Amino acid sequence: MTSESWILFRRAGALLAALMLSACAGTRPVPPPWEPGVHRVDAGRTPWVLRPSEAYDALCLLNLLRGEDFYTRHYPAEFQRFSALLGAPEQAALAHLTERMAKQGGKMVGPFLSLVFSVSGATTVDGLTATVEDDAAWRRMRAAFLATTYGQEDGFAEMEDVRQDLGVLLAFLQRVGFARIWRAEYLPKVEQAIAGLAAKLAPYDVVGWDEQVLGRELQVAALNAHVLMFARPHGIRVTGWNFLTDATYPMDVTVKTAAHELLHPPFVRAGVLDERLSALEADPYFQRLVREHDPAFGYTEARGLTEEDCAEAIDVFVSEREGLLRKRDGQPLTGAEFFADHDDGIHVLAFVLYEELKRAGSSRTGTYEDFLLALFERGVLAPGQLERRFRASPGHYPVKALGEAATP
Repeated sequence: MTSESWILFRRAGALLAALMLSACAGTRPVPPPWEPGVHRVDAGRTPWVLRPSEAYDALCLLNLLRGEDFYTRHYPAEFQRFSALLGAPEQAALAHLTERMAKQGGKMVGPFLSLVFSVSGATTVDGLTATVEDDAAWRRMRAAFLATTYGQEDGFAEMEDVRQDLGVLLAFLQRVGFARIWRAEYLPKVEQAIAGLAAKLAPYDVVGWDEQVLGRELQVAALNAHVLMFARPHGIRVTGWNFLTDATYPMDVTVKTAAHELLHPPFVRAGVLDERLSALEADPYFQRLVREHDPAFGYTEARGLTEEDCAEAIDVFVSEREGLLRKRDGQPLTGAEFFADHDDGIHVLAFVLYEELKRAGSSRTGTYEDFLLALFERGVLAPGQLERRFRASPGHYPVKALGEAATP
């Protein structure tokens, strides 16, 4: 063998050894820069944009790995697959994330992480990692989130406390090759779901529907539906005109989710309306709904439940009118049936508002704020009378969250 041949042989051997060592260590080449494909559909006032998201799926997966049955029952195989790879540092990070954000902060971890990171512009695991690791990028995300209404209410202390945990967990996703797995195994399913949605969305003008009830225009340049593999059981609002839905949801669920998430916040909470809502939140029955329901549903603070209920009343009113409320077998579902089952029945205020919207019908004029204030003036929402008002409705139901049994 000549000296040149020997050198080439040695170089080839070294390269092969390096590749084998890399494979044994479980590392893989960093994926090339990637931008999600999008589908656009115009539906009246609604400019739909459908897209996948590696970043949001990664955050939802981290939430799944905390091991709560509320999530693992939807993804038993995926939970087993990825949790088997967790080491002691990742387990500790997940435990602290749960303690600080879920137990102490009362947050739904996946939705809240998605909400905060939505201001960062990160679309990949690498982008999320760079945001957490780089002090300047972290400060930019912090400032951008605190400038939103969500940040003004929630602050950023919990995120600061779990920053190190997020670094450990995102490094784990990089180490196990989540980006590669997601693009090879999950993205094709998401793209198939997006194509199916795009072919059917043209009749669904959710922006126009909501504007009609709100009594004001929504300046929606693009309604971005980020279609995920790990969103269940949620539909999630993030900043801007963006929401997260799941690739497995039927079209009516995704459309209903869009109609709902557009509504946050459904009012300007200020002045007299703020005073009236604050008084209503002190109602003993409303306080029980806040305190006694399963915290996995969220809404562990009165203001949060109020906003959700005021939005959900419109959502269910519109969805029932447009034929979007369906049972699992595809049969129509009434609003009363929906409220009885949804989140163990905690949205009593939403049910009362929904019934008043139906009663007012198409004759109602003015803004949603005007509608709410009129209900206070008429005594429909009198503080201390929420339970009585609820029970007086023929459509009222036993509230499972409060341990109320169905009437035999």
